[in-house]
Amino acid sequence: MTSRTILLSLHIAAVASWLGADVLQHAVRRRWHRESVEANRAWAAMVFWLHDRYYAVVAALILVTGIGLVFDGDLGWSSTFIWVGIAAVFAGGTLGGIVLKGLARDRIAALESGDTQAAESAHKRAFPIELILTTVVLATIVAMVHRWGV
Repeated sequence: MTSRTILLSLHIAAVASWLGADVLQHAVRRRWHRESVEANRAWAAMVFWLHDRYYAVVAALILVTGIGLVFDGDLGWSSTFIWVGIAAVFAGGTLGGIVLKGLARDRIAALESGDTQAAESAHKRAFPIELILTTVVLATIVAMVHRWGV
């Protein structure tokens, strides 16, 4: 097994982890929204944790393995798809790690104080951002598969 095989396997697994967590959140979003306030608070806490810890670890693994793949192989920094990937990780860190994490925090606080209207507002504001980030991940996968700009 070569270092490229190990790096590429870890890179793909990390991207799958990011996309899988996104898809899971989309799949259960409406279900959790119809649950009790306690269940919604628990789900909002889980979303906060995902954006605070989980995605950070996944993004770091994507970056480290991606950089390793560039240095280990015949890829160059001039390849467009590499910069698309870096932009995707930056977008995830900014929109997910800052904006969505903040909205989850706002939702938790609103649910704890009984302000269901503010909780609903945070929930609704998060949705388009979640869709954008999932679209960014999917577009990045297309860029990687087609090796844009090689």
